[in-house]
Amino acid sequence: MADFLVRDIDERVAERLKELARQKGWPLNDVILHLLKQALGMAEPEPPPVPGDIARLRGAWNDEEARAFYEAMNAMTELPDDAPAYVKGAEPPK
Repeated sequence: MADFLVRDIDERVAERLKELARQKGWPLNDVILHLLKQALGMAEPEPPPVPGDIARLRGAWNDEEARAFYEAMNAMTELPDDAPAYVKGAEPPK
């Protein structure tokens, strides 16, 4: 395999490369090689997402958390007797 030395890399480009390496958990050299292959149309396609992946990314509540949320939302609908009329559903004063 050939080795290349690239000089005078713009600071913004260098920072973005480092950021990509951190995000992917890859060595900087691997990120640069991947980007070169992508730019040349030689990169292997990204694997399809794993089913259920979106739940992992967005998070999911267990039964206890869902029940606590439901109870908290219900508590918000129960207003005290001394709540102002406009809070109970009447038109706000003009």
